[in-house]
Amino acid sequence: EEIYSLFHRGRPNAGNLPGQEVPVFQTNTPSTSQVPPTTAPIYNLRPSTRKGPGHRRFLAQLRNPVAQSFTKEVILLPDHTSTNVPRRASKAWLFENGHIKSALEFGCDWDSGKVMQAITAAFQPVVEGCRLQILMPCHNRLVEPSLSSNQTLSGRLLKKLFHQKSIYVRPDKVILSEEKESTCSDGDQAGSLDFAQSSDSDNCVTGSVGDISKEVVSSIATVEAQSLFNDSPSISSGDQVIWCVATQNICTNEPSISVDTATMSTSAPVITIDETLTLSSGSSSISSGNTHGLPIGPTANASGDTHWFSAHNTSAVSHGPTQPSTSYSTYLDLFEEEYLSDDPDLQEAISRSLDSSASESDLKKTSEIIMEQIASRVNNDSTVRFNIIRRNVWDGASRAMGRSNFSPEKKVDVKFTDDYGISEGAVDNGGPTREFFRLCLHEIKDNIGIFEGPPNAKVLTCNSKAMKDNGYFYAGQIMAMSIAHGGQSPCFLSELLYECLQKGPDNVKVKTEHITDEETRSQVQSILEAETDSQLQEAVAQAAILISLAGHNVRITLENKQETALDLAHWYVLQRTRAPFERFRDGLTSLGVLDAIQKYPLQIKSLFVKPEKSLTAADVENLLQISHSERGSNAFREECRTLAFWQDYLQDAEIENDVSLEDILVFFTGCDSIPALGFSPKPSLEFITHSRFPVANTCENILRIPVYAVYTDFKSNMDFAIRNSPGFGRA
Repeated sequence: EEIYSLFHRGRPNAGNLPGQEVPVFQTNTPSTSQVPPTTAPIYNLRPSTRKGPGHRRFLAQLRNPVAQSFTKEVILLPDHTSTNVPRRASKAWLFENGHIKSALEFGCDWDSGKVMQAITAAFQPVVEGCRLQILMPCHNRLVEPSLSSNQTLSGRLLKKLFHQKSIYVRPDKVILSEEKESTCSDGDQAGSLDFAQSSDSDNCVTGSVGDISKEVVSSIATVEAQSLFNDSPSISSGDQVIWCVATQNICTNEPSISVDTATMSTSAPVITIDETLTLSSGSSSISSGNTHGLPIGPTANASGDTHWFSAHNTSAVSHGPTQPSTSYSTYLDLFEEEYLSDDPDLQEAISRSLDSSASESDLKKTSEIIMEQIASRVNNDSTVRFNIIRRNVWDGASRAMGRSNFSPEKKVDVKFTDDYGISEGAVDNGGPTREFFRLCLHEIKDNIGIFEGPPNAKVLTCNSKAMKDNGYFYAGQIMAMSIAHGGQSPCFLSELLYECLQKGPDNVKVKTEHITDEETRSQVQSILEAETDSQLQEAVAQAAILISLAGHNVRITLENKQETALDLAHWYVLQRTRAPFERFRDGLTSLGVLDAIQKYPLQIKSLFVKPEKSLTAADVENLLQISHSERGSNAFREECRTLAFWQDYLQDAEIENDVSLEDILVFFTGCDSIPALGFSPKPSLEFITHSRFPVANTCENILRIPVYAVYTDFKSNMDFAIRNSPGFGRA
């Protein structure tokens, strides 16, 4: 009765049981009336129907005819012995010889005969008189599709089996000479197996595991029989072992492989001894990324199995535990077969990507490593002295650099004197040197007249006096020396000038916006924006002097006005200053800085081009290593309060103009920015109670701040000391 109520809802029961009432007809909507307790639960099992616009779209899709044809890549193998998937150079070689059809069309309703007929016709007359066999890729191998007795490779089955695979066709004879093919798989690990299978019998030594040390191991000094076979769980004592050698060494009296030049790969079930790699003499067995030196993958242990050992010069790179590798492409050969993709194109793309990453790994050096290489050129055994007056820093620097015994590689020793010629009394242990380079870079940037443009995007300008005094060359040398000797970075060059240093002026495109002179920029812009002949002629007349100096003798028209404007901009910004640029670039060759710019432009760029991020309070705070009194003491509690004052002081300096963060950094380091090499030694913060004002040691990068109980007193005395601190020995 309950089952009937479930599946016959709404229909009268013709064959009711005795005493059973005929159920009343009900609609498909759920009933809201109460069901008697004795009645079984009724479930709405009506079929779901599709209605509405979604249903109409579904029906429209069903009415669309299914595609009756498809295209596949078909690859014709060179001979009947090909068993591996061709890749890289091998595949390119087949393509060049017309053995690859990128999109051969097949019909889904074709039978196997018509499929084979289409393939044969596509490769005529190469396959004339050949029997062809269709193969499919299985990892690195080519196998025949496994079909049941009543199945054939029809068009529909071909589309299903080779959905994401290429179709490989193997002839029954040689149709393309093997002499042109370097290797079947172009150096893939599968080539080791092919080599072992095709090796001549003269180069093979066969024996059981028990006597292998007598037959072969004595000739191969790197392989110790006990460590190889006793530690190997995959080779039993009754197995037959065949050693295949690519050279004549075993067949002659010469030692085949030296102790230091052998290793073993892990292509199961092939064990490859590579003559070009090194095995640690202390390892107990030949290893290749695992601790036992065993093949990775399925291995046979039953008696009578054959294991192939191949020694050749082109085996895949293998690494033991004591030999870390930097090329991840070598690990592709260590994968279990079940983890590899069936798509050969995907495997080729992965391998190519890894090879590209390995070849570019040397170029991806960090800026710290590059800076260390530049700093290593400094000769600390020789010293060059700079006697500097603060009101005329560039004059003293030029005199020192003009001496015959000057060399930018010598260690810098700076002696500051005040306006009266009295020494400031500071011994140069790093602080005066950083101060000297900061002042010199400020002079180069703003005062000696060799740069023009915005404060943080300077370009070179013409200055005959600076050219005569060798100022451009000295400026380049000072900038290179500041980087190498621990000074701050000259990060005020424009993107355009830095690109010129990297590529050369002839390979850089200049826009009208790069012209710093407003009058000249307006003249060039007028030519560019002219829309009629009269407007163009008026603009040309205004820029007549510029056009004459640039040597532009071509008649300017509306068609070539844009090219003319760009030529004028390029001449004014770069070609006009070509001679100063050459001298400036010659100065930057000091200490290998220009070479670093050209080899590592991205890593070095932040040293010459102002970054968007400016100095922050957090940057200064993180520089300092805090030195406290003993924890729990009264002095420690006062220092903690003063430390909070110091952090608030940095926050105020970030937004106020009385004392800037750069002024604070100069006070205790001598630099207004963090040098590329960082500070050495690391800056530290100490607390003092015997002075109202802060004290700094720029050589040791030590800042000592006074302990206060009120923040306003702390801030006013810090401001007073920092604003009146220029000069060593007075801060």
